[in-house]
Amino acid sequence: MENSYRQTYHACVPSGWSNDPNGMIYYNGEYHLFYQHYPYKTQWGIMHWGHFTSKDMVKWENQPVALTPDEEYEAVCGCCSGSAIELDGKMVLIYTAAQPDLQRQCLAWSEDGIHFTKDPANPILRADDLHPEVSIKDFRDPFVFRKNGHFYMLAGAKLLDPPYKYSVRPGTGSWGAGATNLDPTDINPSNPPFASGAGLDSGDGFGNLVLCRSDDLYHWSYIGRLVRRVDNLPEQFYQLLGAYECPSYFELDGTEVVLSSPQNFVGEGKSYQNVHASTYMTGKLNFDTGHFSIDSMGEVDYGFDFYAEQAMNTPDGRVVMIAWKEMWDRAFPTQSEGWAGTYTLPRELHIKDGKLVQQPVAALKNYRTNPVTCKDFSVSDGAVQREGVEGSTIELNLMLKPGTARKSGVKLFQGTHHETLVYYDAAEGVMVFDRTRSGKDTGGRDRDKYRRYCPVEDASSIQLQCYLDVSSVEVFVDGGLAVMTGNVFPDFDEIGVSFFAEGGEAVFEQVEKFDLMVK
Repeated sequence: MENSYRQTYHACVPSGWSNDPNGMIYYNGEYHLFYQHYPYKTQWGIMHWGHFTSKDMVKWENQPVALTPDEEYEAVCGCCSGSAIELDGKMVLIYTAAQPDLQRQCLAWSEDGIHFTKDPANPILRADDLHPEVSIKDFRDPFVFRKNGHFYMLAGAKLLDPPYKYSVRPGTGSWGAGATNLDPTDINPSNPPFASGAGLDSGDGFGNLVLCRSDDLYHWSYIGRLVRRVDNLPEQFYQLLGAYECPSYFELDGTEVVLSSPQNFVGEGKSYQNVHASTYMTGKLNFDTGHFSIDSMGEVDYGFDFYAEQAMNTPDGRVVMIAWKEMWDRAFPTQSEGWAGTYTLPRELHIKDGKLVQQPVAALKNYRTNPVTCKDFSVSDGAVQREGVEGSTIELNLMLKPGTARKSGVKLFQGTHHETLVYYDAAEGVMVFDRTRSGKDTGGRDRDKYRRYCPVEDASSIQLQCYLDVSSVEVFVDGGLAVMTGNVFPDFDEIGVSFFAEGGEAVFEQVEKFDLMVK
């Protein structure tokens, strides 16, 4: 379509609405990416599961809708988020059947990865089958994996805490085993969970993650909650007015990792600027109690548009993550084109010194064309362009040495009226993604609607990888130690790129640009 904001090397819904990625799996020689989908309007509606397949996770092919909400237990909200697993040669989808006052887990299976049959045993798991601390209104987004000869389900939830905490006494097993007791030593009278005075009905409670176990995917026992009060964890992690949505669990570089998207997360300083956040925790999961002992934690993506990330293991040993490249409570300019919803580049994950490191999948390099390399150059109190360095579907790599400049970086999607800035702010000591003048305004209720910030490893020399795709910017800082993602909506002829410095001189080294052509 001429003059469309549709992206070219990111997965985009073909029409209608999409949100959370679901069911990432490698099956029958292809990568599968399912997603929350409403085919009939460009806004959230009763959820279906849309479906993409790919040989390399770069070039995606649309498949028929995988799940349609045609059962009584899916009425009102539909087939909501979940995961996929292979069992006895079949692909199994585990998803939430959501209704306003009741969330339950269901199962569907396929022998070809395209056509799915819902199991007659659905729903296979209800919150009221587990323990009364789990709210029946908020128990969703099951992530199922194998470990130690069992199936485990990690799910987002709200827990109905009284003024004491439930806990598992050492050696007594799980709730499902019926051997757990209340521990009055967990009372925290200085910070009662319900200071607002709200009652303990099923609409109350604070967000958490819960762990369940099964031997057959049909019969489940409750193990317990993951997030428990520790000295080094800020209070906003315990008093979350929402669920920890869309969790993933995996082992990576000898470390256990949990990803999740906490709703209505209260930010700290320049971190967690979005109303809804994305977090990772490294540590150790106790499969007898459900407790996750945290070694380190952080923000997965520091940008504007990133939520509901999901990770999968690939046959060659990688862990790859994809997220919804949008954000709730914002406008969606692509609705006028009949679609709304995009996804991040698939990112290969690693752990370095307790930090999550992300890089675009290596296969993206196969789509590079028209390389341009620039000699090292300096800029002092101004902006310069380089011949051949422009475009709206490009990869731009460089080493920035801020030198004496107060601000230094790149201007992307630059034209007569608009530009998107990515720069280092020496006074603040952070990289900044500024879309104040990026084009059509997406609004929102964030504290800062137009700027996002991320830390840098070494301010004297900063590596930047910028991926532009028509209406998208993904910036990988210092080899992926930090990432900032955001959608921008400039005029369609605004494809300029320039390098700038303010208040001093900066040096730009190893500048290279590639067109990225995926057809």
